[in-house]
Amino acid sequence: GRGYVLRRILRRAVRFGREILDAPPGFFHQLVDSVLETLGDAFPTLKQNPEDVRAIIKEEEAQFGRTLDRGIKQFKTFAKKGNITGEDAFLLFTTYGFPVDLTQLMGEELKVEVDMPGFEKKMAEFREDSKKKKSARTTKDMELKANETDKLIKGMKLKPTDDTIKYDWNTEGDGSEFTAKIQAIYDGQEFVQSCNSGSDVVGLVLDKTPLYAEQGGQIFDKATVTCNGVEFTVDNAQKYAGYVLHIGQVDTKGELKVGDNVTIKVDYTRRSLVAKNHTATHILNYALRQVLGEKVDQKGSLVTEDKLRFDFSHGKPVEVKELRKIEEICNDMIHKSCVVHFRDVALDTAKAITGLRAVFGETYPDPVRVVSVGPKIDDLLTDKTTPWGMQTSIEFCGGTHVTNSKEIYKFVLLQEEGIAKGIRRIVAVTGPQAAVEATLKAKTLSVDFDGFKGMSPGNELDKCIGDLRKKVTEDKEVSLLMKNDIITELEGLAKGSLKAGKEQTKKFEGKAKEDGEKLGKEAAAASGNTFVGVVEAGAGCDDAKVLTPAMDAATKQCSDKAIMLMSNMGGKLAILAVVPKALTGKVSAKAWSSKVLDAIGGKGGGKDDKAQGQGDASKLAEALAAAKSFA
Repeated sequence: GRGYVLRRILRRAVRFGREILDAPPGFFHQLVDSVLETLGDAFPTLKQNPEDVRAIIKEEEAQFGRTLDRGIKQFKTFAKKGNITGEDAFLLFTTYGFPVDLTQLMGEELKVEVDMPGFEKKMAEFREDSKKKKSARTTKDMELKANETDKLIKGMKLKPTDDTIKYDWNTEGDGSEFTAKIQAIYDGQEFVQSCNSGSDVVGLVLDKTPLYAEQGGQIFDKATVTCNGVEFTVDNAQKYAGYVLHIGQVDTKGELKVGDNVTIKVDYTRRSLVAKNHTATHILNYALRQVLGEKVDQKGSLVTEDKLRFDFSHGKPVEVKELRKIEEICNDMIHKSCVVHFRDVALDTAKAITGLRAVFGETYPDPVRVVSVGPKIDDLLTDKTTPWGMQTSIEFCGGTHVTNSKEIYKFVLLQEEGIAKGIRRIVAVTGPQAAVEATLKAKTLSVDFDGFKGMSPGNELDKCIGDLRKKVTEDKEVSLLMKNDIITELEGLAKGSLKAGKEQTKKFEGKAKEDGEKLGKEAAAASGNTFVGVVEAGAGCDDAKVLTPAMDAATKQCSDKAIMLMSNMGGKLAILAVVPKALTGKVSAKAWSSKVLDAIGGKGGGKDDKAQGQGDASKLAEALAAAKSFA
């Protein structure tokens, strides 16, 4: 994935600091200031964004730190037998996040060999197996339809899955393991009694679960289910008639059976990213109403670990100044470190909260979960005069959220577009990784822009502007506001370049006419039927274009001779030959120009009365010699 090499280096450094230097957890991001002092001049972008750099490192350090101590302990257990097998290294990589080069380094420190061929073989098998499983996961229909849920209710007499423990977690990315019992196993066609690694995709129905099943626009949780050494990877979780179906596959030897007691570990690091985006979606909804008015209604949303998407009613594109205000309101609320409160409240009581906006057409459970960014739930219920819904984000929502808005860190808009008549869509990212990266990518594009905005007007500048405009518009992972700023500057530069280019072109044309008139007079005074001359309109001119006004001026002064003009001051050697009617049959412009172009390795075309072409700018002398010898 993105940043893999940097992540490997960072994890090696964190492990070395923690284990060898006995540094405390969370030490590494504190070194940013020291790096700035010593290397800031060499890497000026670090000085521009020290807080962002510190936040990215802190988050990555925290994620690795959650498994580091257990991983080191597991490594030492493996090392006691005198070597680290390929299977051991693979487990350290997949379960504890140890890059294999870190495992090798630790092996060298303890003089323990790591079986790299065995590791590579295990990785190859894993990749191949993942391809097969991915295909099965994306094509197999695992929906529990009415017949299946009827069997669970009436046939097996199972109670719906108790998922209340899904809210029991540390929102910064950690949580406990939970135990549950397998109540049923569904293979996509029927309920079975067991499953193993050869069972393809199956769904487990448990008596209780800490997973969040996909609903309300929030994506499902992922998790690992284990029982006596057998591992089952949950890649999807869906809810049907109150039953949570844990969809996935057995990844190890052995089998799982109905009645087995299992341990469940949710991927809380992933969920914490989802939670940031979900709470940010609520804040965005509030900001939209503040900027665009109370007429804005939510029309749909999607919250994943990567980004958030929010659809809303609005009859026209959101203006840049409005987008800027929306992003500003969201980040202000984030930086205020608002506590996020949530509680189940009787539906009628919850609906009475002053200023609350519920989603039109949505059916809510009773009691309903109220999520408030800032105000306490008790205050919302008792204070009937304060228009709470107009002052902050308050919504009915059963999703998982952060406990404090500061955990979101930063909110960055990526896209704003229309998806249907009267419906707009906003896409945004949050968190140190995604949001900061979107900003830094925009700053990189700005650096590209700074690199050529001092260039002189001309084809090269126009090409640079066009290339960067294409790059900016095609990249969907860049800050929308910064992208708009760059495009505005590009348009300004393009207009300036066009204006300056037109002025410069006029100067070139004026000088070419002067040269043409002078050369025409020389041609009229010269003997013979042909004349060859060189136009010097100025450095950087379009050699081919300046020959036309020069020739027009020359033929006005001398209309009875065949004339060939040349120019090489713009980087190419252009030639233009014109033959008057009086010399038709005696001199051919096409034959004349062909001889010259052959001599300089150029290309061109034309007819007997007029022909042109271009070649190597350094071969002016050879072109003149060939042209004059033809005459």
